[in-house]
Amino acid sequence: MFKKALLFFALTCTAVIIYADNIQATIEINGVIVNGGLLYVAVYSNETDYKNKQAFVSFILESNNARLTHSIELPEGEYVVSIFQDTNNDGRLNETNFWIPIEPVGITNYNHRGSPGNFHRLKVPVNNNSKTIIVNMGRVRVV
Repeated sequence: MFKKALLFFALTCTAVIIYADNIQATIEINGVIVNGGLLYVAVYSNETDYKNKQAFVSFILESNNARLTHSIELPEGEYVVSIFQDTNNDGRLNETNFWIPIEPVGITNYNHRGSPGNFHRLKVPVNNNSKTIIVNMGRVRVV
């Protein structure tokens, strides 16, 4: 019985340590087409995962407002948030033959002109001083 209690205590302490540094952040999404299709959101925590499209966390939101907010708990760090609005409801981001999205997209620190760039250009900090991540939706414009 003592071993089980000790194990429970150790696991509880580990969980507290792991989640103690998490920040309650808010993702603010602007320019959503109301009722224009689901929003697929991916949060990336490093360059390699961003390149390989391996999201740290991902989720889907309904497009019931032009401005959406979503609370998320993240460890302190730097992140890129990438979103697309699935206007034709096929579950994927549709692109031209030249890989230019034809559905609305939003990425942190991206102005919708040309290629978005790499993780280091797009990343935003999440810490006690910076808890809001802003993503503006729009169509990509070729420059």
